[in-house]
Amino acid sequence: MKKVTLLAALLISLATFAQKDELKTLKKIYAKDSPSTSDIEDYKTALKSLETLASSEEDKVYAKFYQGMLPMAELNNIGSKITPKDVQRLMSPENIETFVNTMNETLDYEKKEGKKIYTDDINEAYSFLIPQIEQAAFQLNEAKQYKMASATFYNLYKLDKKSGSNLLNAAILSVQAEDYPSAIKLYEEYRDSDYLKNGMIYYAINKLNDEEESFTSIRARKTKLDLKTHEKPRDEKVSGRSDILKLIANLKVKISDIEGAKKAYKEAVNENPNDLNLLIEQANFYYTQNDVATYKSLVKEIIKKDPTNASLHFNIGYLGLSEDTSLVEEINNNLDKPKKYEELMAKRKSLYEAALPHFEESYKLDPTSENTKILLKSTYEILGMKDKAAKF
Repeated sequence: MKKVTLLAALLISLATFAQKDELKTLKKIYAKDSPSTSDIEDYKTALKSLETLASSEEDKVYAKFYQGMLPMAELNNIGSKITPKDVQRLMSPENIETFVNTMNETLDYEKKEGKKIYTDDINEAYSFLIPQIEQAAFQLNEAKQYKMASATFYNLYKLDKKSGSNLLNAAILSVQAEDYPSAIKLYEEYRDSDYLKNGMIYYAINKLNDEEESFTSIRARKTKLDLKTHEKPRDEKVSGRSDILKLIANLKVKISDIEGAKKAYKEAVNENPNDLNLLIEQANFYYTQNDVATYKSLVKEIIKKDPTNASLHFNIGYLGLSEDTSLVEEINNNLDKPKKYEELMAKRKSLYEAALPHFEESYKLDPTSENTKILLKSTYEILGMKDKAAKF
């Protein structure tokens, strides 16, 4: 029993020495400005070994750090011979995601432990890589590789949570990729982000074309100002929360999350109750869901806010006649039942009487609408108002 215990202790000790050796190898190669090709192979071998050897939190964190820094080491290995293809290969969305996650984990760990072994290196790597990643993201967008472009913009956002426009770009590109579930998550994250609540958009005028351009960060704008290519900087508070909520509602309709869409529209309207376009879109949503009662109720409220909207008056009048087809069929089926026939005719007449003021108001506001003219004339005829019908 004693020998087994000693052997187990020896194995544990050897594993500890092994993982320390692997970390020393990685640290040594990482410190080189121009690692050789054989260095890169040794670097990869050490990473592979650490997948099973690293046991303590510290060793696991730094093993991941070196994994995330592998593309940087490979870039340094290529040196001045680097090509755009090399950058695209090494700065792939997968590598960028690994880099972002491992660097953030290392920063969090060092902050928690109160030490800065690689914090400065990471921040320096950020300043070098962010422009490279931005370029890769825009190139992927131009190549219509929307899903990959979205992931790359999202990783940029994770590198710098103040650059909320990158999160918005990620959401927009997810829509273009028709990945609606991902788009909803990204828009919801943007909705709840500090950037949308407190962020700023940074503008400056391009001296070449005298056009104002926006920048994702004050750092990016400062670079242009320092180069004297731009001038007249100005800042603007980020806005548009109700628009984002409206987009979320539209996307939830696409994935048949009707209750989620209703909630999003309600939030959007609460955010901006005087946005008529939003109110009309919300009403039309209920119309497409065959919820005529809610649609009519919403339209009436919109008309109170905008009584001069001819289309709204027309729509509520038209919807008021939604039962007409079934009523006509029922009337024709009861021609031999005078009492029932009269009841149905009276009901039909009341429908047209309720719709008439809306058609008249719509025609008054827009006398050029052919649809309004047709329905107004028909309504006059059905109600026995032949003199008025004859004017059309």
